[in-house]
Amino acid sequence: MATFEHTVEIARPVEEVFAFLSEPENLPRWQVSLLDVKPHRRGPLRCGLEVTERRRFLGREMETTWRCTEHRPCRRSVIETDEGPVPFRGTFALEPAGGRATRFTWTVETRGVAARLAGPLVARMTLDELAGNTLRLKHLLEENRAR
Repeated sequence: MATFEHTVEIARPVEEVFAFLSEPENLPRWQVSLLDVKPHRRGPLRCGLEVTERRRFLGREMETTWRCTEHRPCRRSVIETDEGPVPFRGTFALEPAGGRATRFTWTVETRGVAARLAGPLVARMTLDELAGNTLRLKHLLEENRAR
């Protein structure tokens, strides 16, 4: 298993950050490799919701269907899949950071053959993308372009 994590402070209340993250169609707005998401049911992220996503990484397009396995409003959401080219577990954690700010931590754990075969270069690229996406989310929300 390989674990990647990045934390950023966003100058927006936890409720606003959580509301934005809970809408699957917002994911491609801040995740650069995410091309498309198709929730299997309408509505915000919640336990049991399945989403099929199409992503480009290392020059290849991959399609994965994940399921929300944990959803605690304004605190934490977990999505995961054991299928597809890269089985993973992704966690969004939110904490108040004083005043009207939010500490957002995004953790991605990859499993299976892909995680075992990924070398230092792939690990570095994954961490760089995670950090870049997290900062993109921060700028999007702070510039109030999210709504």
